[in-house]
Amino acid sequence: MDIAAIKKFIQKNKVRHLSNKVLHTHPSPKMWKTDLKEEENNYLLKNTEAKYKSINLYLGIPYCIPTNPPHCGFCLFPTQDYKGKKEIDYYLDFLNREAHLYKEFYHGAKLESLYVGGGTPNLLQPHDYIKLTNIVSSLFPNIGLSKPIEMTLEGIPQLFNEDKIRAIREAGFNRVSMGVQQVNDELIAASGRKQTRKQVFDAIELFHKYSLSCNVDLIYGWPNQSIEAMLGDLESIVQSGIKHITHYELNIAGHSDFATKQKQNTPSIERKIEMYNIAKQFLISKGYKQKTMYDWEKPNDNHLISEKYLYEDNLRDCLHENGQSKMTTMSGLGYAAVNMRLQPNSSEIKSVSAMNHRNLNEYYNAISLNKLPIERMFVHDTEDGLCCTKLFLKASSVI
Repeated sequence: MDIAAIKKFIQKNKVRHLSNKVLHTHPSPKMWKTDLKEEENNYLLKNTEAKYKSINLYLGIPYCIPTNPPHCGFCLFPTQDYKGKKEIDYYLDFLNREAHLYKEFYHGAKLESLYVGGGTPNLLQPHDYIKLTNIVSSLFPNIGLSKPIEMTLEGIPQLFNEDKIRAIREAGFNRVSMGVQQVNDELIAASGRKQTRKQVFDAIELFHKYSLSCNVDLIYGWPNQSIEAMLGDLESIVQSGIKHITHYELNIAGHSDFATKQKQNTPSIERKIEMYNIAKQFLISKGYKQKTMYDWEKPNDNHLISEKYLYEDNLRDCLHENGQSKMTTMSGLGYAAVNMRLQPNSSEIKSVSAMNHRNLNEYYNAISLNKLPIERMFVHDTEDGLCCTKLFLKASSVI
């Protein structure tokens, strides 16, 4: 693909409402194969030079509080409706069993960062967070002992309280990624969420109290949202002391409620571009540096490991200047988790990407049979890595 083709693609998509496309690697997971051979899968996922390198580990928690409209009106990630505490106990047991299937693979590897996502991980009870870190320490016995590592947990405002935050900190986590989405009580109601502005800032105050770094997700382009309201939300988050803000456009895609029923109330594309540019200038004026299209960080001199965003940087800053990959191994455990085993071109073992089952019963059934719970996989040729690198470098030069 040449520069002209890339520019043509950008122009075409400027007239489309945003739909977030999560790209784990080249090609899209839609192209990964589902007709899998178990012996080959095991060999590729458990025999790789990456086993002796640094690991960025993701743990997936599948559950979310049901909302009306479903999935907060915009979310396209695979999730399961939360039905009770026993369900989480059952799931955590299988997460631990899956970890043991990889125990030999991780022997001798170094854990660089841990990210617990979902779903909604702060649905767990206070005593559950130590279970998560115990699962991780069963694979990496020296986790955080010789050198602190970044340990992040996602959550939503209304499920945080002091007992839970204290337990999260005591379990070893040092950062929270909070999906606020909206600070305005009236606007957030359009998603079916039962959260209030007060809960957002009460949680942030407790994060500061327990020395937990925090990044906040905010969405703009909400139905009937004004620029003044957007700036008011940003100002309040800035004033709360948050150093990392992900400020992104409302996802309008698929069969979500915002795509099918509320689209007419959302700002026009031109208006959203205006909102983006105004927000950009505002955050720059407040001392934030732009790290990605939607990620903003305020530089600091305290050198906390929890404010280096190593997990995110592994994807957003993945190439050396010569175009060679500098990614460490991306590993995942749990429902819908992704593993990326990226090998050097000189390796006899090919790079591979794999996704766990997005059907929870199939995930359980595989582990019950002591099988890796893989739903789909893609084995990369050398050309795949070269293609991905060239596309990344060309796109970067255009932007």
